[in-house]
Amino acid sequence: MKTKLNLATCLLAVLTFGFSATAQKTTITKSALPLNTQSFLNTHFTGQEPTYIVSDKETFSTDYKVQFANNIEVEFDGKGNWEEVDGNHQAIPVTVIPKAIASYIKTNFANATVTKIDKGSWGYEVDLSNNLELEFNSKGKFLRIDN
Repeated sequence: MKTKLNLATCLLAVLTFGFSATAQKTTITKSALPLNTQSFLNTHFTGQEPTYIVSDKETFSTDYKVQFANNIEVEFDGKGNWEEVDGNHQAIPVTVIPKAIASYIKTNFANATVTKIDKGSWGYEVDLSNNLELEFNSKGKFLRIDN
């Protein structure tokens, strides 16, 4: 009985610690971002200064979120690699889009622009201005329309 009680107490302590760990969001400057993040912003958002940058520190990772005056938001992982560029229903810079994906969209959806791109380990999800969502593998090969 005592062993079960100790085990239950330990389990409760672990669960309490796990659930009490909260994210810590802090506003930071562009120079506090990882160098590859700074390079990405300088390359694809030339001449635009962020309106805010947030560092989101969680228990085991840190993410970054950058927003510009035109409401475009860019999210980065803790290593400074981009994960998402969201134009909030407006076109994002074409230079962000991998060439194979940009070429496919230009050929098949000439009148549409990319308003959001998500990069995951499996590939890319792209939102177009015509409300279509396209999925591509990690090499930029078209997989399907996802609506």
